[in-house]
Amino acid sequence: MKAVSLSLAALSVFASLASAGVVITKITQDQVIEKNADDCFFGVTTPHGCGPLRT
Repeated sequence: MKAVSLSLAALSVFASLASAGVVITKITQDQVIEKNADDCFFGVTTPHGCGPLRT
């Protein structure tokens, strides 16, 4: 029963992320723009948001 509940909870999280339009993609060097002082306290800044730089 716990496995079913856990599966349903995971499915619910994934469905809500998908409906919110949250998409996680790798950020490469050619997507990086100059960072302002109040931008993204972690990682690098892109025109669409921020995150860790992947090589």
